[in-house]
Amino acid sequence: MHNKPIRFRFRLSEVRHKEQLTGPHSYSTRMLSWGENCQQGFRLRDGSNVSAGDGVHLLNLGFDITDLSAGHSVLAFIKSNGDAAIIRTTESQDGRRVRGKQKLVKCREKIQAVFCDDHTVTLLSKGGKVLFVDTTRTYIPRPLEAFCNIPVSQVACGSQHSVALTKGGQVYTWGRNSRGQLGLGRSETFIDSPQRLGGLSALPLVLVAAGGEQSFALCVSGAVLGWGRNDCGQLGLGDKADRPKPTPVCYLNTKKSSHISCGKEHTAVLTKNGAVFTFGSGQYGQLGHNSFCDELRPRLVAELFGAKVTKIACGWHHTLVLTESRRVHSFGRGECGQLGHAEESHPSVPLPVQLPQDTNHGPIIENIYAGGNCSFATSVKEAQEESNTARVSNVTTDVIDKWVSECNSKSWKKIKGEILRTFSSASSMNQIFLDQSNDKHLQTSSKYCGLNMSHARHSFKKLSRKDHVLAEVQDAVLLLLPSLDEMPEGVEGLRIFLLLNELLHWIQRHGTRGTSTTLTEAVAAAAQRLSAESLQVLGDWWSSQTSSTKVRHVGVWKKALSEILCSHPVPRGPRLRNLLLVLQNMYNANGRVAEHQRIPEQTFCVEVSQIFLEEDLRIWRSMSNMKVLDNRPFVLCNFPFVMDLKSKKMAFDIYARNTKRAHQPMIPYGPATESYFFLGLKLKRASLLEGTFKQLAAAHPPDLKKPLAVYYDEDPKLTDVNKRDLFHHLFRKMVSPGSGTFMFNDSETLAWFPSTANEEDKTHFFLFGVLCGLALWNNSVIHLPFPLVLFKKLLGVEPTLEDLKEFSPDVGKSLQCILNYDEDELIKLDWDFIINWDGTEVCLDPRNPKKLLTVLNKKEFVDAYVSHAFNASVEAVFEEFKRGFFRVCDRDPVTLFRPEELQGLLVGQDVYEWAKLKQNTVWDLCFGSSNKQMFWEVFDELTEDQRKDFLWFLTGSRRVPILGMDQVRMEVQVPQLQNGQGYDQHFPGALTCHSILYLPLYSSKEIMREKLTEALITERVFSM
Repeated sequence: MHNKPIRFRFRLSEVRHKEQLTGPHSYSTRMLSWGENCQQGFRLRDGSNVSAGDGVHLLNLGFDITDLSAGHSVLAFIKSNGDAAIIRTTESQDGRRVRGKQKLVKCREKIQAVFCDDHTVTLLSKGGKVLFVDTTRTYIPRPLEAFCNIPVSQVACGSQHSVALTKGGQVYTWGRNSRGQLGLGRSETFIDSPQRLGGLSALPLVLVAAGGEQSFALCVSGAVLGWGRNDCGQLGLGDKADRPKPTPVCYLNTKKSSHISCGKEHTAVLTKNGAVFTFGSGQYGQLGHNSFCDELRPRLVAELFGAKVTKIACGWHHTLVLTESRRVHSFGRGECGQLGHAEESHPSVPLPVQLPQDTNHGPIIENIYAGGNCSFATSVKEAQEESNTARVSNVTTDVIDKWVSECNSKSWKKIKGEILRTFSSASSMNQIFLDQSNDKHLQTSSKYCGLNMSHARHSFKKLSRKDHVLAEVQDAVLLLLPSLDEMPEGVEGLRIFLLLNELLHWIQRHGTRGTSTTLTEAVAAAAQRLSAESLQVLGDWWSSQTSSTKVRHVGVWKKALSEILCSHPVPRGPRLRNLLLVLQNMYNANGRVAEHQRIPEQTFCVEVSQIFLEEDLRIWRSMSNMKVLDNRPFVLCNFPFVMDLKSKKMAFDIYARNTKRAHQPMIPYGPATESYFFLGLKLKRASLLEGTFKQLAAAHPPDLKKPLAVYYDEDPKLTDVNKRDLFHHLFRKMVSPGSGTFMFNDSETLAWFPSTANEEDKTHFFLFGVLCGLALWNNSVIHLPFPLVLFKKLLGVEPTLEDLKEFSPDVGKSLQCILNYDEDELIKLDWDFIINWDGTEVCLDPRNPKKLLTVLNKKEFVDAYVSHAFNASVEAVFEEFKRGFFRVCDRDPVTLFRPEELQGLLVGQDVYEWAKLKQNTVWDLCFGSSNKQMFWEVFDELTEDQRKDFLWFLTGSRRVPILGMDQVRMEVQVPQLQNGQGYDQHFPGALTCHSILYLPLYSSKEIMREKLTEALITERVFSM
């Protein structure tokens, strides 16, 4: 079944660059030929045919060959002068295949490369034109209309399909599509006109290749993509399923692939280091693995170890390699002599081709070619320098310097064209800024972008210095954006977004505001068309950049967002949506890296006005009633990471204020009492805790959302002081080691929930949660010495080992040591999965109580320990606490905050900037400069604890509000005295709800010091 050759052609030179194909030659090329009809058809000099005895013939042609391709019925080659010649093969009556005489192609164009399939020849001119010759009819080429205005750099042909790579980096395919070999994802079996291949437009491609019914593309960074037939694994994807669209060959990632050649059902890949990988059909040993098995994944040809390979070429079912020492090896099918060594030799391992000796020195091989059952090599008298390095963009620092230099109108016209070609092509931009130091760009992966961002930054900075140059760049990028693929194949196409982010920074700095905003929004829209997987890769790349780069990039989107937020009215459609989602992706990526690599979360924040927040909150609250999610307007509150703490606090307070109003009836039924407007707690000082819990337990849930009012001992006077006193004394008493309510760490500085509780205890923790919610809802700072993990759990953030380190440093340190221990140290430790927590012995793996701690399960042990401490052991009581907390506070406004921010809102902070207190103090006109000086001298002489007592005396809390001392604006007034009374007999007073200090006009500094210090230690004592 394999005796008659299938109509097919393969070649190596289809993937070489123009520079490699047309360089000047000062030598005479000799061609070696072996296999089917190896020496027929060529015009040879007399006596030039020398045989090696194994079917290899040395042909002295008298001219230089720069390219050659062989198909089933046609062979074509290119002379060094750019002329093309074709040799037809016909079949005689007795079934023998006979080559005719070579004929010159009648063409005015100088040809640089040639490609053959069954009966046709495709020529590529030095100017990038594609010409087509149907040898069954004529030897006069005709241009391929689709490429009349599109210069092409490479062409590759399979059995009945073709692939072209344009100089602009785009891929076109045409021909048969029976197995998806055109990569278009469409079901048509034949397409006669070239079609642009989507998904590859942003990739910096340097090579295309084609075989029987498979196709490949190679990126400058070594990434390989394949599509088409895969029934033998010829795509190297690990399976046998055909691929109708380009698919990354992940097994070749970071292998530094530099060349691809295809056979009918197998593929060979050459790396920059000279290694060869093969995959696909191994029926005839054409993979070189000393076996006849198929390989579904790329496999290194180990038999070539130690011989650095510089060229590869695949025929129908055989493979050729050229080593650095200019030796040719072959393997695979050899029944037509295409292997060039004895028939009895083993065909499944690389063996040297027996080259003829026509002089005292053997021929020096320059190139190898394979097609069908034929093999060719060109030889020279002197060795030429070899290079497998892919050519990259020629836009250099010198070119950019030329763009920004002074020039005349003619030069500027040329420069505009260069700028347009460069910045309107994602492929071109992708290549310019590759990090080629130590071949780093060849290590491109989902974790490494392969870009030299420093080079990009300096280049864009230069471009931004000339307004007219920058304008051309912006126009070119605007043309580029619509062409970007929504689903780029492979990761290399994503580099363009990192580069555009850097470019936008310099455009914003030097460009006009309107144009830069338009371009920024267009880039954001393009980014949001990417898949979730692509966005994650892009985020990981961005998060690996330097901190300064990341801050710059975030600033681009913040600036555009700020400009939108300043609009009237603010557009809440795609413009706002896209910018917020770009920042969201960056924020998420920043959170995925190690803490020391992160940029501060405040970097993402923008300033928001109160007017906008009120409108935003109104829409936010109304959205809960909207049934169609797609029509929801985008609001800032859904992206709290861009809100600074001041804006979040403002939003929470506005939300709480509006909710309180909503729960206060406008027109009460019957007599209007305070209960209509407030959650009133009428308490006795002698039984403060008991009375508070009893009345909260009896309160209607809606009433908890009303403003809190506290009355003591039948006193009807409503004052904010009572509320602050209540929170101060209740939490001081409840959350103390002596109360027995909570467990404490060894230093008794932090509390946590107990691991055992009855039903009465659960009710107690529910009411404790209600109290905490009331404190936040009513803007009060409380004594709540809990670790950050409490606030993490309220916000749905999982606890970590860092939380255990905060609560119990010794335990946390021990667990960290376990993570760091090796196997021998853990064996000496001899631990199992049983721990002691809160006085109780606990098995962390109940299904395996005898489980020992090993190096394989040490992380499982640590994770289980943390989870038990903060989740499993307190699940019931914490859920009750959480239920009580959210009985008062709605979840939505609480989720605006990060855990540390929520903690700060409830407990304040311990950063005391006393200078700001002085700066923000407002004095009554009755106080002269001497009175003011006297007070501040007394204040400065107080101890730090006395100053904190003064803060409690003034505001009701010893801690500073989360927004800092700027929030404490003390107003000093003179108290009103009855007639005849003197100031020296009175103590200072305070109205804590308004931070008003009533300061008598003392006659001396000594009296002021005495009265003030005594007032600070005079604290009302409640019986709890």
